[in-house]
Amino acid sequence: MTTSLATRSADGRIPGQRGLKTRQKLVDATIELLNAGSYRNVTVKEIALHVGTSPATFYLYFAGVEDVILEAADPLVDDTAAALADFQDGAWAADGLPGASRLVDAVLDTWKRHRPVMRVLTAVAAESDDRFMQTYAAVTQPVARVLTATIVPNPAPGPVPKAVAHNLVATLAAAAGHEGTRRVAGLSNKARREGLAHLVLATVTTAAL
Repeated sequence: MTTSLATRSADGRIPGQRGLKTRQKLVDATIELLNAGSYRNVTVKEIALHVGTSPATFYLYFAGVEDVILEAADPLVDDTAAALADFQDGAWAADGLPGASRLVDAVLDTWKRHRPVMRVLTAVAAESDDRFMQTYAAVTQPVARVLTATIVPNPAPGPVPKAVAHNLVATLAAAAGHEGTRRVAGLSNKARREGLAHLVLATVTTAAL
């Protein structure tokens, strides 16, 4: 996975072309290592070694592993917003199960492309880390907005659309963490997506699930 990150170094300076390439290599190496194992096991030394540089060079560009992950999340934020752009008018909801399936596919296809970063964002945000919570919110906001706009409130006292959408987004985020695995609880990716589509359809039909 390659991203374009023309941003400042850790000391506030704007890197030259060579510096930008080094910075990009550090980001890409971090994503590769996240894809191969646990976030907790990824170290600055390991990232630097993967790139063929030193920890001292790493710290020229980033204050720590967390900063790399948060910056690598920028394309994820942009791609999620772009993927949900065609769902803003709510027409998908009127299309029943096929429409719900398209929404689920749009979300999970996007998050699958950024699976290492999305997986870490979801896990660390759950630990109430402010920076990760803010970035997780930025990633999931387009999905929550689309769902909230299409959920039909129940006339009886019950959960408000925003609360229902928030919980469904959390379900989609958790499902994204399993994308790419062959089976979970005996279910294939296809079967899990079909189940999510039914859940989305039920959610936008009534807030009293």
